[in-house]
Amino acid sequence: MPAIRTRRRRPAPLSPSLKKLGERLREARIAAGMSQAQLGAPYFTRAHVSAIELGKIRPAMRSLEHMARKLDKPASFFLDDADLERARGERELEIGAIAGLLTFGSAPEALRRAEKLLDAGNLSVRETGRVRLHAGSALNLLQRGRDAIKALTIAQRLAGELGDEPLGRAADYQLAVATRIAGNPRGAREMLEALLRRIESVKPPDQLLRLRVLITMGGCAQDLGEPQAATTYYQQALEWSSEIGDLARIAFIHQGLGNAYRALGDHDAAADAGRIEAAYEHVARAIEIARVSGPAAYLAHCYATRAEVALKARDVPLARSSAEAAIAAVAERGADADRAVAGATLVLAELDLREGDTAKAERRMRDVAAIYKSLDAKAELGDVLMRLSRSAKKHGDLRAAERYATQAYTVTKPASANVEV
Repeated sequence: MPAIRTRRRRPAPLSPSLKKLGERLREARIAAGMSQAQLGAPYFTRAHVSAIELGKIRPAMRSLEHMARKLDKPASFFLDDADLERARGERELEIGAIAGLLTFGSAPEALRRAEKLLDAGNLSVRETGRVRLHAGSALNLLQRGRDAIKALTIAQRLAGELGDEPLGRAADYQLAVATRIAGNPRGAREMLEALLRRIESVKPPDQLLRLRVLITMGGCAQDLGEPQAATTYYQQALEWSSEIGDLARIAFIHQGLGNAYRALGDHDAAADAGRIEAAYEHVARAIEIARVSGPAAYLAHCYATRAEVALKARDVPLARSSAEAAIAAVAERGADADRAVAGATLVLAELDLREGDTAKAERRMRDVAAIYKSLDAKAELGDVLMRLSRSAKKHGDLRAAERYATQAYTVTKPASANVEV
């Protein structure tokens, strides 16, 4: 029978810093009147504590923090400057890595790593503010606005205590985004207007943040049914984008302009043809850029917008092909991609209704309702439920029509103003 080999943890080479750490730990333990077993309990053995005190092993930061709490001292009390700098450097690398993960596709991983850092509890105040900001940004990408507000409010407060203006502006922007996602676009726009004034007062102004603010203000205006204001914001953003060179955001601006011009056509029937032509031009530009720059969710949104414009223009073949292209463009599902799929599916449902296939249209609408429910997108869910209600009423199913209308009211009715978020 072959011998079973077990892995042993090799002791760290003796070094002056480890020896000093062990001596400080031993002195503090004796002064506190604790045994090695008492100090390590319940997670670490007496032998483990003894090895640390003898300078034979380097304790993990979590184990050192556990013992430091028992001795009523900060973990830094036992470390020399080199150890502190090494730990700080490791945290800085991890915070930078989390920032690099703030995309639609990797937002869940960014959130997981941010929460792990926060749970470790060994961050400085500034580091805590940055990690809270990243956690809130990840939650926004995941369309969890109410959860994001909690994290970002802390980041905002810490930035104020530190007098860190860049951190404060970043937290203010993400908090406005979270407020919009949570269903308050008017409040979000007011926050963004105040932030824009602050950005303009800084010399030189933060051009990238200004661009992001203008784009988001355009989105808020669209949410509020103000396409003319949305167009103005997006046009301003387009002017500034030439200095930034961010292709993904330029695609987003053109897609927003396409939506805004389509909505303007709804508001001004006399100028409908011109609005539709402008919408087509901006969406075509958005698709062209998104094909090169990505991500896939952006491209899906662009196709979905073209499908909506074509639907309004009664171009059935283009509306259908664009909606199908939007769904096909989604390589990986996520909150933003799901919204694009939902928009495209609604176009297909409308085309089914126009062709008389009510059953198929209602199946599609129920699929869309399920998506919006999973995203907690109450306004969009209410709209789809009302579409289902109208469809059911049209083919004589009054009971279903009433049920869907009741559900729509329940979803969209105003909540109490006294809500803690």
